[in-house]
Amino acid sequence: MRVLHVIPGVAPRYGGPSTAIGPMVAALNRLPGVTAEIATTDADGPGRRIDPALLPAGVPVHLFRRTLSERWKFSAGLGRWLNRNARNYDLVHIHAVWSFAPAAAGRAARRAGVPYLVRPAGMLSGYTWGRGAWAKRAYWRLVERATVFGAAGFHVTSPDEATEVAAVRPGARTFVIPNGVEDAARTVPPDPTALRRRCGAAAGNRPILLFLSRLHPKKGVADLLLPALAQSAGGAFLAIAGGEDFHAPGHEAEVRTAIARLGVRDRVGLLGPVAAAERWNLFDWAAGLVLPSRSENFGIVVAEAMARGCPVVVTDGVQAKNLVIAAGAGRVVPFDPLALAAALDELVGRPELRASLGDAGRRYAAEHLTWHRVADALLSMYHTLLADAGRAPPPRISSV
Repeated sequence: MRVLHVIPGVAPRYGGPSTAIGPMVAALNRLPGVTAEIATTDADGPGRRIDPALLPAGVPVHLFRRTLSERWKFSAGLGRWLNRNARNYDLVHIHAVWSFAPAAAGRAARRAGVPYLVRPAGMLSGYTWGRGAWAKRAYWRLVERATVFGAAGFHVTSPDEATEVAAVRPGARTFVIPNGVEDAARTVPPDPTALRRRCGAAAGNRPILLFLSRLHPKKGVADLLLPALAQSAGGAFLAIAGGEDFHAPGHEAEVRTAIARLGVRDRVGLLGPVAAAERWNLFDWAAGLVLPSRSENFGIVVAEAMARGCPVVVTDGVQAKNLVIAAGAGRVVPFDPLALAAALDELVGRPELRASLGDAGRRYAAEHLTWHRVADALLSMYHTLLADAGRAPPPRISSV
């Protein structure tokens, strides 16, 4: 079976979908009888092109120059290549919407008579529809509606995302398959002092809560996490690790202003960007990972924390909450400072609870969130969609 994955960009700065596609395709290629490839642009932020060293390692990537527009990532070369080559694949797996690459891939697949599926990556959420609503609705009518309504199915990472898809295409065939977690989560040796060293003397001997994500208003740091910290009684130190999102320039200054206004300067450390390989040890001996987002498609950092044995606290806008609940790996709270403060105080004040939640998350991730498990589920989805489309899929070969 030949499967083409199409995504607007794979640079790490674009977040979860762009970083997940490499290990996803690599895991598919480890299954017998599967050949999976990526087609994408060289975009890496405004005016920048991706360093070849940042391309997914060991994965076939068809890379095309972004011709214009960081937001739309238009690529004439990618469009021409898709029109010529879509027919050579059994299935096309499209990642994201509201961009040139998904629209071009859907159009090319329809012309070639090749079934395709769409992974919206959170881009059909109410939060996304609310940003630039007029422009989105116009683009929807002119371009994106054809992509969505021409899809044979949808790959979503949570039940909440399946609901988002159903809101724009009632009766859509959806498959809930979460992202996997790299093997490094289980193999990198623990370092119990890594997080405390990064925080420096300011943390002292206090328990450390960890926020690990890009700094964007939707992440809830300034308007939820910091107010909750100010109201908490547990005396924990908060480590905020992550760089500023280029879509929200200046938000780090807003976070600093909130820290000063709330009087928590001595309880917060801004650690800045963290190299991907170094993030695993930040989970070690953290009192908990906190992700207080207003809207979060999946939230891979939650799965990573679970795999590392770190308890988690998330808001109900984080779609990975279903994993937290299923595993018994932490707490899910509404977007409310008092509720979040109570959950944080519970973790900080009960070391035995932290250990129990962390162990539960680690066990769940080891069983359900490996890339091998995800790849098997994706292959089953592909076979189902090909059968639905009346195309004889290649025989399923056991991966065992």
